Amino acid sequence: MPDIEQTKQIAMRSVKYEGGAMGNQNNREQQRVSTAGKLKTLIKANYITILLVLICVILGALTSSFLSPGNISNVLFQSAFAGIAAMGMMLLISAGLIDLSVGGQIAICSIILARILPSTTIGLAILAVIFLSLILGLINGILVSAIKIPPFIATLGSLYLFLGFAYIYTDGQVLSIQSKYFRELTNGSIFGIPIPFICFIVIAILTFLLFRHSYFGRNVRAVGSNERAAYLAGVPVRRVKILAFLFASSCFSVSSIFIAGRLSSAEGNMAIGYEMTVIAAVIIGGTSMRGGNGNVWGTFVGAVLFTILGNALNLLGVASYWQYVVTGLILIAAISIGTFQLRTVPLRSEV
Repeated sequence: MPDIEQTKQIAMRSVKYEGGAMGNQNNREQQRVSTAGKLKTLIKANYITILLVLICVILGALTSSFLSPGNISNVLFQSAFAGIAAMGMMLLISAGLIDLSVGGQIAICSIILARILPSTTIGLAILAVIFLSLILGLINGILVSAIKIPPFIATLGSLYLFLGFAYIYTDGQVLSIQSKYFRELTNGSIFGIPIPFICFIVIAILTFLLFRHSYFGRNVRAVGSNERAAYLAGVPVRRVKILAFLFASSCFSVSSIFIAGRLSSAEGNMAIGYEMTVIAAVIIGGTSMRGGNGNVWGTFVGAVLFTILGNALNLLGVASYWQYVVTGLILIAAISIGTFQLRTVPLRSEV
């Protein structure tokens, strides 16, 4: 009997040991799965930032001129132009809208700026341009929200309308900007950082606060997610759409001010096709074309990334026609990302 009792005790200890070993193994397996899941989520959430860092490292190794102070300054200037406009476009796309009249708005705002600068102060000229942009945004907002024209068609029509006015007003000529102080303001730097890029950072912060921490931003996301449900919940859908167009147009006008200052001139074709660069920066940054969500940081990085790619092609001596090919492929890839996101998001219900 003692032998039997002793055998039982040994068996029980063995079972406990094996059970503990199995439990520890399961816990370690769960920890590995949890860590892998967290890493995957982290990479997915920050893939655009990781991609930007990798590209900068690769380009820095390929060409020493990429990391030169002059080239970095140029990249910051160029990314600010597209990035400021992209902030407005991000808000529009998040609301389920789009604006293809970016090039026309930038052209007409720059032309009016160049025309009135000699006869007024810089501050009043800038305010006049921003006020003009609000009128242009209001036109688009009324076409889309009141007349119910699809955003793509409405803003494509307004693009040609604005370009037509720009060409008529200038008679196809280039308007020179002679103001020394305006050029210094738009091309200057503070502690080595270009003023346009500082403005880009400020607008990005304001956009984030507006989009994520305001009643208006919540309504924008609601309209973009499900317009019909937002309407039934009491969201003023038409007002939200018009305000979104007004905000976007004000961003376009700020971009036009810096572009005109950089070029020291303005003309009708100065920003033709610019809307595709702006839209690509937004989509690359992770904002879905379906609407309902927006990524301010992703848009910020997307604008910088897109600018760096164009800059790198120039530094590497890629012929201009091949640059068009590469840019086109990037645009297709960006739109494909947005299309893939659409397949995982339910269809919106419109009012």
